[in-house]
Amino acid sequence: ACVDCHGPAGNAPIDPTYPKLGGQYHDYIAHSLQMYRDGDRGGTTTSDLMGSQAKKLTDQQIADAASYFGSQPTQLRDLHGLE
Repeated sequence: ACVDCHGPAGNAPIDPTYPKLGGQYHDYIAHSLQMYRDGDRGGTTTSDLMGSQAKKLTDQQIADAASYFGSQPTQLRDLHGLE
């Protein structure tokens, strides 16, 4: 289900407001998914969508998704040093 919205490597979201996941820290992805699943992150339409998807995930599935997206090439950019 993740690739339906974020793209196969997590770098092609179908909506520009959806984050790119490829190359993101795996612990950040895992923590975010756990928060969505447990109802501790929400309040927006996107959060509601993620919450409904994450409720179905086991701890192992969260770890697997986090590991997969964390190992993908990244298009994330560090803004350090930008003026």
